[in-house]
Amino acid sequence: MKRTMMFAGLLLSIAGTVQAQDRQVVDSVASALETQGLLTPQGHFEIEPSFSYSQNTSNRISILGYSVLPALVVGLIEAEDADLTTFTWGLAARYGLTNRIELELRAPWVYRHDTYTKREPGEGAPTTRNFTSNGGGLGDIEGAIRYQFNLESVPFWIGGFRVKSDTGDSPFDQALNADGIFPDPPTGSGAWAIEPSLTLIYPSDPAVLFGSAGYTWNLEADAGRDLDGDDLANDHVDLGDSFFLGMGMGFAVNNRLSFSLGVNHRTVFISRVNGKRASGAEVLQLDSLTTGFSLALTDRTSINMNLQAGLTEDAPDIQVNFGMPIMF
Repeated sequence: MKRTMMFAGLLLSIAGTVQAQDRQVVDSVASALETQGLLTPQGHFEIEPSFSYSQNTSNRISILGYSVLPALVVGLIEAEDADLTTFTWGLAARYGLTNRIELELRAPWVYRHDTYTKREPGEGAPTTRNFTSNGGGLGDIEGAIRYQFNLESVPFWIGGFRVKSDTGDSPFDQALNADGIFPDPPTGSGAWAIEPSLTLIYPSDPAVLFGSAGYTWNLEADAGRDLDGDDLANDHVDLGDSFFLGMGMGFAVNNRLSFSLGVNHRTVFISRVNGKRASGAEVLQLDSLTTGFSLALTDRTSINMNLQAGLTEDAPDIQVNFGMPIMF
């Protein structure tokens, strides 16, 4: 379960293209029927400070024993509740190389506060212990390029290519403590990733329909600690690749305010250590319902808000994103 929550959290930290494209769509809803260029215009520069809050709660019950009756278990019972909270401050910079090509660079700073409540195995009165792990640092820096294939006809097609670094603290370099948790929570995924994507945008007055699809390929990384129990610290970890789908629609309330509704899905495949299936690794299904709005403050500045609610067990319970793109 710890591995499941970790991979879900890592996916959240790199979340990328579906949410990034949703931001582009929401920004463009109010004017999409009047302009054909949906990316940063040629020669223009945009910066976007952002803030993200994520909360994920997980419960686990392990029973070591046997069942006498369906409602009676004899043996040792271990119960654990985990509350994982992540705050992310980010700064993105975008530049319109041409009316069709947009470049982006994003640097996040991540702070995590994880709380675990654990009931120790026992046959008598239950003993509850609480553990806390918190810390922050630089996350995984990302770079992206987007290309709008057509300017004159609908639907509009935008291709994206994103590269995520491993600048954040890796979960594979620091050891777990005696309680089985990280003393300092990791702030990155520990591996480089490459992500091609394709987005469709179809204006249909007064709404804009959009859809995104892509594939995340995680490169193999070296681990700084033993992962497979052979007492050697030269393990290689291959995080499970994933593919994602997203779709929804945006509505222009007026020429300054718009809002959007959508659903996102991501399937994460099995992770491997030294070419073998990692202990506890499983296919993850991450589904979420999203809603957001964009308000134009001036001709060059807007404020965006996006809310995601998890629909599956592995998805974060809730994530709230705020951004303020400023164009120069």
